Amino acid sequence: MEKELNQLKRQVSWLRYYAVASSLIMVTIMLTAVSSSSNKDIIRAKGIIIEDSAGRDRILIGTPIPESRHRMRTNLERVRKEWAPDLGGDKYMEHYATYEHDANGIVFLNEQGFDKIVLGEKTPDPNTGKRLVDAAGFTFNDDEGFERGGLGISKTTEGKYRVVFGMDDETGEAMHLFVLEDGTKGIQVASDDGRLILGKAKAGSAFFGNKEDFAGIAVMDSSGKTIWEKNALKK
Repeated sequence: MEKELNQLKRQVSWLRYYAVASSLIMVTIMLTAVSSSSNKDIIRAKGIIIEDSAGRDRILIGTPIPESRHRMRTNLERVRKEWAPDLGGDKYMEHYATYEHDANGIVFLNEQGFDKIVLGEKTPDPNTGKRLVDAAGFTFNDDEGFERGGLGISKTTEGKYRVVFGMDDETGEAMHLFVLEDGTKGIQVASDDGRLILGKAKAGSAFFGNKEDFAGIAVMDSSGKTIWEKNALKK
């Protein structure tokens, strides 16, 4: 458990550095625009595209972000060729047609056109499925555009909020810090054979599945059955 917590601390620090870098880029862009404008008070733009030295689109800024011919996500020919063969072929393409690709904020592309970093009030769906709810926050992907984690806040259909910081591996969800709308809070370490949860929840938490108030640690198998737990509140 200590190893996982240390890894989580390193990932949080890494996220902080990227957030600061993104903010500095935004400030630089705005100051540059102000200094070159005759009107020093207002900047208006539908979108901004920053290219690299080879002329490739690398940073997209807008609400929503502007379209880019270099962006993999909106190039269906590339999606069919590079993602679909390993993710279900034609069936994947049917599902992909329903995914949201827009973002309200800033998207960093790598040289190959894959989304690498997204920071926004609205973030796009992962390339492997739709989000259950719209989220505002920060996501980061691997070099082929597959989501590997993020930090976000989302609003449920009941009008309540949840905040989650997650990290994924090749198989899917791996580690999460979470504060849920029902007051449940904790850390989850997940794998193919189950999950370990450390946290606190009131009785009846859907996440923990506890009948009594809970503050402790639980280990569950792949079916969600609790195979061991230690509840500090249990009498």
